[in-house]
Amino acid sequence: MAATILDVSKLCGYSKATVSRAFASPEKVKEKTREKIYQAAQTLNYTPDAIARAMVRGRTDNIGFIIYEKQYPVVLNPFYSPIFESVLQTCTRRGYSLFISSDRELRLPNGQTCVKKQLDGVILAGHSDERIVNDLRRQNMPVVLLNNRLDMEGLLCVTTDQYGGGMLAMEHLLERGHRKIGLLAGEFSPHVYNSRYKAYCDALTKAGCLPEDRYIRRVEPVTEHAIEAAMELLNGKDRVTAIFATNDTIAIGAMKAAIRMGLRIPQDIAVVGYDDSENSRMIEPELTTVRVDKASMGRIAAERLISQIEGEEPCRDTIQTSVELVIRGST
Repeated sequence: MAATILDVSKLCGYSKATVSRAFASPEKVKEKTREKIYQAAQTLNYTPDAIARAMVRGRTDNIGFIIYEKQYPVVLNPFYSPIFESVLQTCTRRGYSLFISSDRELRLPNGQTCVKKQLDGVILAGHSDERIVNDLRRQNMPVVLLNNRLDMEGLLCVTTDQYGGGMLAMEHLLERGHRKIGLLAGEFSPHVYNSRYKAYCDALTKAGCLPEDRYIRRVEPVTEHAIEAAMELLNGKDRVTAIFATNDTIAIGAMKAAIRMGLRIPQDIAVVGYDDSENSRMIEPELTTVRVDKASMGRIAAERLISQIEGEEPCRDTIQTSVELVIRGST
């Protein structure tokens, strides 16, 4: 028969309440007392019940990583996979378990949002709206928004310099002499889409070139859609000479389209991506792209969420990680 907390109490000579506190809130128990209790538990091969411990502490030490359904599963997503790995490492180091799901799994038949697992807080990655955040807050759930931004009181948003990265990409193409530059804009969250679109327009305007609708395509961020859209931009005598794609998957689709049409990269068509995913180095020529500090994004999001869980007052704040342009063979 498995040992109980009463058995540990009898062996070490401390009350059941003290033994329970030693496991649930060890910082509240003297070191010598803890050592004696832990020794007794080890002798009896006793492990405290996780559910009971959570009830005593009022916490489960579980965090949810909730990603937009169109970008799930995260382990296959070239942008979010390294971010998730950074979140996981941070949670493990801080003693928290991490659970992952898509936002679809949070939606009830009546349209409300409900966390089905016992979680202390959640990281919402990618596209999320105010309704989801408000539903979670009504459940007293700490929330950090990742790679998105919403202007809501007390909501921490961890993103990257979306506009600045777009300007780096466009200024590079303009410096190379390109003026007919196409935009393949991925259907991301409004924050990401609008920031990168604005950078495209502002850079062209600054260079004396008005943005033209015929050179702009909104696409699903998958290779097949990107190939179709890029072929439209690359057809005809008045085709574009360069393409700014708002993520690397879209950029690779553009490069595949160019190759299928017999165009040379970068001599006939230059391509710049965004994210610096692993895929950017797997294609030939390798892709010029905007590097995002994904490890920092994941670490900051996890650390700030844990701080809220452990009692720090949430603040209205937006944290932007840095970006840099990585020049490779596609330009």
